Amino acid sequence: MSRGDDLISPVRDPAGTAAPGLLGRVPRDPGRVALVHEGRDITFGDVAALSEDVGDAVRAHRLEGRVVGVPAERSPEFVARIVGVWRAGAVPAILGDWGPERVRGALTATGAAATFGPALTDLEPLDTGRQLHGEDMGEVSHVLFTSGTTGRPKGIVVGRAAFEAAGVAFFKELPMDESDRIAFLSRPGHDPSLRELIAPWLTGATLFIPDGRTASDPRLTAAWLAKHSITVLQGSPVLLQLMAGSSGLPVESLRLVCSVGARLTAAALRSTARFAPRATIANCYGASETPQVVCMHQVPPGEGVASEDPVPIGRALGHASVKIDSAGRLHVEAAACALGYTDGTPLPAPGHDGRRWYDTGDIVRRLPDGSMCFVRRADRQVQVNGTRVELDEIEGAAARVAGVVDATATFVEDGNGVGSVRLTVVRGPTAAVDGDDVRAVLGDCLDPAVMPSSIEVRDSPGGQGADRAATLWEVLHESAQSALGRGGGRIDPDGGFFEAGFTSMSLMRFVAEVSVRLGTEISPVLVFQYPTLNAFADHLRENLKEGRHG
Repeated sequence: MSRGDDLISPVRDPAGTAAPGLLGRVPRDPGRVALVHEGRDITFGDVAALSEDVGDAVRAHRLEGRVVGVPAERSPEFVARIVGVWRAGAVPAILGDWGPERVRGALTATGAAATFGPALTDLEPLDTGRQLHGEDMGEVSHVLFTSGTTGRPKGIVVGRAAFEAAGVAFFKELPMDESDRIAFLSRPGHDPSLRELIAPWLTGATLFIPDGRTASDPRLTAAWLAKHSITVLQGSPVLLQLMAGSSGLPVESLRLVCSVGARLTAAALRSTARFAPRATIANCYGASETPQVVCMHQVPPGEGVASEDPVPIGRALGHASVKIDSAGRLHVEAAACALGYTDGTPLPAPGHDGRRWYDTGDIVRRLPDGSMCFVRRADRQVQVNGTRVELDEIEGAAARVAGVVDATATFVEDGNGVGSVRLTVVRGPTAAVDGDDVRAVLGDCLDPAVMPSSIEVRDSPGGQGADRAATLWEVLHESAQSALGRGGGRIDPDGGFFEAGFTSMSLMRFVAEVSVRLGTEISPVLVFQYPTLNAFADHLRENLKEGRHG
């Protein structure tokens, strides 16, 4: 199948069973490679066999038409589970790498009848005592989770029709074929990762899945992209900048890079254009509620290096209708939206034109050429490294900590578009709660991606706390421990950040916390140029005196 071919003629899959949804629309040679993982080639036939085993397990537990929890991970098994659950007529509820409380809340919200264990076909029955509110399960594709103002995970019920329409529209706008090699780098379970997952079936491209260490270290990721001659990449603006900043060489094989999950700044676009000089860069706009991409702006090779803010989000794709109201809020018509939320809250609302529309909460403005650009949010919802969170959720989670009497979460974004959440809590007059206590509770409640980069504990009036100016070394060491989620454990000052257990996500928290405690903006790219605590400290000592810090 070549780029631009029609994707929508329904057919049967190579295994001879009628696979529902997008994966049943395009026939594939069972002997062709669909996935590559840790040096292992996995064919379409292999995936069909694995997914059939999963489907048999789902049917054996009589879970047809029920919700099944599927832990998200970068692995062929995750792909096989999603396909197998779909084939058995069940609905996957995709669970992130969360603490136990958040996982339990997500499963309860969906009324999940079972969840997968460690082995491919292990299923643990659940008795949640409920089902999805008012949905025709035959119309449901999957359930995703994001943050809610209640401080609990908010489940989004994605309909099959909207998901299929969005997938077809995306690959029509950005055609791919059998020669393409796609990186599975998006956080598993998020909307972008589902596009990567279905791409082999829709386009014939091969999906390359990195191991966990490679995916967590931008230096290794950049080298991995070049080694495997990856042609298509999706990533948040933060990830794209980190890879560009940590790599000494561009990746010449990339022909398409999609910026997803957060606002693309001109600085991030310029970095990406230098990192992928031959690539078209697509700024993709969408939300879990839409689902998938509804608007897109493409930057041809070479043009990104001269970009300026704001970078447009472009125009609506062919499957979606959008409108801007008098306040500048962007609305998406119901046909391109999810069915609703797991608690039964409707998603679209009737408009004056008799049609139903979803209010995204994003303020946009129309550009002279007819495209749109993002201006700001109309509420307290923010994006942290491609993950959506509502600040009320973080405050609600912090309020559960014994001894905390007040909590305030704020979002700060630097000039490169790197955002972080900073949390200030007030403890009662007799409370001994500290930052480690707060972080431990948040770890059970929140998605790790949106953990605050800094937690400041203040005493309420009448408290006995005493302030003392911390030395630079104390700031760096305490911030590193906080970002890693450790107590008083020692961190080797001459050991590399990644050797100490940092990931790209925790490094962002580290740099953000150092920035707020020192009262100056520090570029996250510096941790690759000065990759140990001692080297980083030496750089800051020299440059903070002169007012230069990256």
